[in-house]
Amino acid sequence: MMLAQASLSPSPIEPTLEQILTSRKITPKEQRWLISLCFKGSLSYQQEHLINQVYEALRNGWLAVVK
Repeated sequence: MMLAQASLSPSPIEPTLEQILTSRKITPKEQRWLISLCFKGSLSYQQEHLINQVYEALRNGWLAVVK
């Protein structure tokens, strides 16, 4: 029963991506998490859009990679 409840909890994807973009900082752990999200293939349009924004910010040097 507890397992079913855990799977129904809302995904932290959007708030986490928005926090990364707002803070302009990303950790190596968050980068690995982003890569794993891309391989899942079950992302909403909004999630894909936010991931693209994060990658664009990384590519352009707008995000600092921090430990």
